[in-house]
Amino acid sequence: MLVVEGLARTGEDGRLQPSLAESLTIDADRGSVLIKLRPNVKFHDGTPADAPAIAALLPAALKGFLGFAYGDVDHIRATAGDALEIGFRGSAPLLTEALEVTLQKPNGVSTGPFEPVPGSNGEWQANPAYYLGVPALRRVRIESYPSVRAAWAELLRDRIDMLWEVAPEALSSLENTSSISTFAFTRRYQYLLVLNSDAPSLKAVARRRALTYAIDTTAVVRNALESHGVPSTGPLWPRHWAVPADSPKFVFDPVKATSLLHGERLKLSCLIPPDAPFERLALEVKRQLGAVGVDLMPEEVSYDEISERAAKRDYEALLIELISGPTLVRPYLVWHSNGPFNWGRFGNATIDAALEQVRHTSTDDQMRAAVAGIQRAFIDDPAAVFLAWSVRARAVSKRFDVQAEEGRDVLSTMRLWRPAGGVSQASRN
Repeated sequence: MLVVEGLARTGEDGRLQPSLAESLTIDADRGSVLIKLRPNVKFHDGTPADAPAIAALLPAALKGFLGFAYGDVDHIRATAGDALEIGFRGSAPLLTEALEVTLQKPNGVSTGPFEPVPGSNGEWQANPAYYLGVPALRRVRIESYPSVRAAWAELLRDRIDMLWEVAPEALSSLENTSSISTFAFTRRYQYLLVLNSDAPSLKAVARRRALTYAIDTTAVVRNALESHGVPSTGPLWPRHWAVPADSPKFVFDPVKATSLLHGERLKLSCLIPPDAPFERLALEVKRQLGAVGVDLMPEEVSYDEISERAAKRDYEALLIELISGPTLVRPYLVWHSNGPFNWGRFGNATIDAALEQVRHTSTDDQMRAAVAGIQRAFIDDPAAVFLAWSVRARAVSKRFDVQAEEGRDVLSTMRLWRPAGGVSQASRN
């Protein structure tokens, strides 16, 4: 967020907003996009970030991000010193969303408001040639602590200026501290219980549907996350412009869950990571499933073991966190069988078919219908129980005047921060 940038960033509604690009013009059938670059942008090494340079970097960046879907790209070419065109082999709205991908030269440099201090480890300095104005903060130094509690204590002693992440259990106490400001935001990740349909216990669709009916997501947020979360409604970012207000939704109905299980007692093992939020989530999910006759047996394992066992489908359920927004391309790449981010072989054929409907839509109405189809596919043939979007907070000393944007991680505006009472040198544009 401090060092690298892309041509665009995504708003809360999933639409692209220019970043390195000055403008993005998508043609009527979504078969190409014309990109006009901002003038006088330079990489940290002083070389121009013009259209020929960006056109040379984009293929590798997009290929790494999109995986197999990159095959829909027909060409990427500079049409002028400050303009380039990306053409697709048909309508490709998801590929357009991928223009948020960050761009770096082979030597690692990018165009962000801060750049690494040569020879340092975890220290950044203001980019003196940043095209939106030199940041008021001259340096940022990262220090690591053995626990969030230890870092929190240092912040309260005024020995550090910012705490990267405030745990939910500490947020309420920090909110009442006169010397510290807290900035909460909803992350683009959600907690979910992944269900392995290859496991004998979960092959039956009715059993997996029963699990989705058994969970009250509002209670999950209240009891497991101390209300610092947003109840999930499905696999997609709920604020995306293409998610219809009347889209099919998962419903909490424990009577229906019990009916689908036909009175049988189901035992289900569940792998969970060794972090506090997952332990609390597992206990709450266990409590709720127990009410419909399902005995959830959490097993805490390392992240490495989760990755290894997920890749082999050697589990019944996983309690994890996956990126799900704010674009549609991110859940597409996570849930599609061939997706580059599908590290756990998540999903199924029903979900693949629904995702493919979104990939080549050419109108907004087609997109909305296809998005509703994705939601229906997850309800009809559940691959997961979606629990909650995670809410995080940054804590910053009031010695700094922090410019915040509603709904966004406050770190995205660090170039605008300044010592309290000082004058900012940077532009908001």
